[in-house]
Amino acid sequence: MKKLILIIGASLLLINTISGLIISVYQPFNFLMANLSIILTFAIIFWLIVSNVSSALKIGLSSLFSITGFIRMICMIAMPSTWENNIVIIIVAVILLLEFVCMAVGNYINKK
Repeated sequence: MKKLILIIGASLLLINTISGLIISVYQPFNFLMANLSIILTFAIIFWLIVSNVSSALKIGLSSLFSITGFIRMICMIAMPSTWENNIVIIIVAVILLLEFVCMAVGNYINKK
């Protein structure tokens, strides 16, 4: 399972990088931020898989993190190519914060 997660993450990262290099309207800022989102998503899912939480919690949270990771990646692709006055970065940060809260609550529930 761990190898499959790594292979899927690396494949998506490679596809996004090649797309960023080939497609001229795909700004470097956007494809690098989308790559960062892909890396974060698969790092969180990989951490979840190797952690000691219950199987049901792993399935539920990995599904949730896959969906929110996809949403973050789409936001990163569609956002303006600047740091200034970029509301999308705030939205992505809030989604990432919610993911970390879910991980913390999952660990807390698992320890009880």
